[in-house]
Amino acid sequence: MEAEGVLRVSPVPGETTWSFLHRVAAAYRVQAGDLSGWWRWVNPARQRGGPRPDSEVFLDVVAQARLAGWCRVPVGHLAWALPSFAAGGGALAGYGRDGQGWARWRTGPNQWGPVVFGCRLCVARRGDAAGAGPVWVYRARWRRLCVRHGRWLLDVGEGHPLKELDVGAMATVLGRAQRRWAYLARRSLGAGGVGGAPGEVFTLARAVVCFWWEQEEFWERETVWGRRVEQVVAATRRRSADPAGWEGAQWRLLVRDAVTFPEVVAVARAVVDPRMQQLAAEGGSGALVRRGDDGGRVAAALGERLGRPWPGEVGAGERSGPLAAWGQAVDRERRRPAGSAPGQGRYGVWWVRAVHRPVEVGAGLRMLADAGGAGPGRGGDPGAAGGWREEPAVPRRIGHGWGLQQYQARLFAEGLEQARLQVDRYGHLAVAHAGGRVREGFDLGRWLANRRANAASMTVQQTAQLEELDPWWNPPWPLDWQRAWYRARDHVRVHGPVQAGDNLATVPRWCERWLRHQITHYAQLHEDQQRLLAELGLSRSEVERFHAWPGRRRPPADGLATARAYAARHGHLAISRPTRVDDFALGTWLSNVRHRQRSAGRPTRLGRQLSAVDAWWNPPWPIAWQRMWWTSLHHLNGLGKDLQWWPGAPDAEHTAAWLQQQHARRPLLHPGQQQLVDDLVALTGSAPLWQPRISDTAWQTLSHLLPAPRPHPGGRPRSERQILEAILHIACTRQTWPHLPAALGPSQACRRRFLRWREDGTLNRICGAVLPEQDRHWQQRLTAYTASGS
Repeated sequence: MEAEGVLRVSPVPGETTWSFLHRVAAAYRVQAGDLSGWWRWVNPARQRGGPRPDSEVFLDVVAQARLAGWCRVPVGHLAWALPSFAAGGGALAGYGRDGQGWARWRTGPNQWGPVVFGCRLCVARRGDAAGAGPVWVYRARWRRLCVRHGRWLLDVGEGHPLKELDVGAMATVLGRAQRRWAYLARRSLGAGGVGGAPGEVFTLARAVVCFWWEQEEFWERETVWGRRVEQVVAATRRRSADPAGWEGAQWRLLVRDAVTFPEVVAVARAVVDPRMQQLAAEGGSGALVRRGDDGGRVAAALGERLGRPWPGEVGAGERSGPLAAWGQAVDRERRRPAGSAPGQGRYGVWWVRAVHRPVEVGAGLRMLADAGGAGPGRGGDPGAAGGWREEPAVPRRIGHGWGLQQYQARLFAEGLEQARLQVDRYGHLAVAHAGGRVREGFDLGRWLANRRANAASMTVQQTAQLEELDPWWNPPWPLDWQRAWYRARDHVRVHGPVQAGDNLATVPRWCERWLRHQITHYAQLHEDQQRLLAELGLSRSEVERFHAWPGRRRPPADGLATARAYAARHGHLAISRPTRVDDFALGTWLSNVRHRQRSAGRPTRLGRQLSAVDAWWNPPWPIAWQRMWWTSLHHLNGLGKDLQWWPGAPDAEHTAAWLQQQHARRPLLHPGQQQLVDDLVALTGSAPLWQPRISDTAWQTLSHLLPAPRPHPGGRPRSERQILEAILHIACTRQTWPHLPAALGPSQACRRRFLRWREDGTLNRICGAVLPEQDRHWQQRLTAYTASGS
């Protein structure tokens, strides 16, 4: 053997070591088994018919040196060209101490990807003999195109005699897509990108496109794929023998990956786009699964990127399939708490469930052959069983195996039969989760809950079977709502439709409470929910009649929502009884809640919710006092972000006078009021004091407008300026006369002087006088106070 080693056999980049051994053996006109007999094997091949075509061989250092001597290629070059060559030393560590070469069988696709036939024209260009046989190389699904010769490489062991497809007619389109994918995988995917691993993203995109490929309604609108199929099939038939028994279905399955490759790349670019992911996550819990309109938006956006309108038209109501499952996973990932690890495996964004994975060529040809009634082919007859042959086919697993898939199908059939019994007995499938309580030997509640949670992983046929039993088995709203609707429907069938115009006086209490809630939130209901309510008699016109009913009661949730909105707008809930917000009597509602809590003697559940909104919503002192405290706090601190003054809020002077008054009467206040007043005083920095308002310049003008003082029969005469300051204090702060600060004199004397000056026109002259700019503020307040007749 060594003496005959005069030939040189060069490896193909990415070639399997087992394929290279075949070519070396062919060069010496021997069998590959003759070469493998020179080494000892850790695990000798015992497969029927010999090793599979996608098998791999690991060689230790001694065996590698012997193979390099046979092919006349340096070991370093072999390690560069053969992916598994360098792994042999580590896999066979500890062997070969006796100087004998050692080898080990392995399965190559698990580590280096799928094994395909190499382009025979590329092999011929390397100077290898034409009769050297097929070349097997590792190629990912996005690297199947031979750009130089326009060939699409096919997987080995698929049970048919073809090794490649002639795609010269669409080589430009495929080459452009292959370059785009290389750029996408290099720049956008991986650990630091916005997507997952390149293989995961490509698998998802391929599943989405193949899902469309298998549906006839998509083919009715697609105009490009059919032309490509005809071109590829015609060109391949001219260069290769047409397998006996093949029809259009076999060819359509064989050329699927080549025809749809540009669309797969486009879908992959779309699903890693953050804008598309945001669109899929909008609408809450599974936009693509739970809401048909959002699914249509994503499908339409995807169709725009593909240059096709039909994905949005046909996929608007899609509630199952790989695209729907991806949208559900994106929404679940967006709702994951910040800082938590992203979902992995079957809980990750890019996971493709077994039912959504496309049928591979070998498995598809076998199913077509079985459907033809011929049964599996045997031996090497390429025409057996409609063009499919068992040997040397490589078994392709779908998901976790064909047996597991059949087992899951049996479980679904069992659950479907129990669901049919449920519908026959109760008329619907709105079954609550039983919490582990099994009834009649089957936990139907848990089974349906799992089907709803994994609705996107169900096949179209399974979804149709459940919808045939109950169209609302998986509604896009809470299941409790659907259960209540069925209960109300049973009541309506016996007693007739409900009428909201009579304030729901004829329905039971439980139904009345539920219907009132639906009427209150009618505008927020799904359009299908509104249609279901119309079947009960509660149409839109009936809802309007109910709203027109005088004195109708509102549910506590409405009052709580209105209270939260008011507190978010104004910062407190210290409102008076007549206050109405958005046509809701919020003041009366809060007053009733305060009365109920005080009567109970303990915080109620609604009271605790209101305390979370405003801790002083129900103080043990008057609400008016608490509202003035909030006013003073906002004047001292300033309005917070997004806060605004409420109608009739007192100004800064009014609140300053009120705070001065509360500080003066602090010993008479409630302990809680004392603490609140102390908090305000701490903000001011000192106790509030009265400050004069009239400037000296203004007084020189006003002193000539005052009437001459009357003769004073006795006692101490009053200062005219002090009396005018007292009148201005009452006018600016809108306080009552008994609350006049002591520094301004007796309140009764000042009030008598105010009445006298108002009657003789003195105050009108003061209001019309020309005063400095700093005195215009109190002059305007005095004018308004005098005109009000206070």
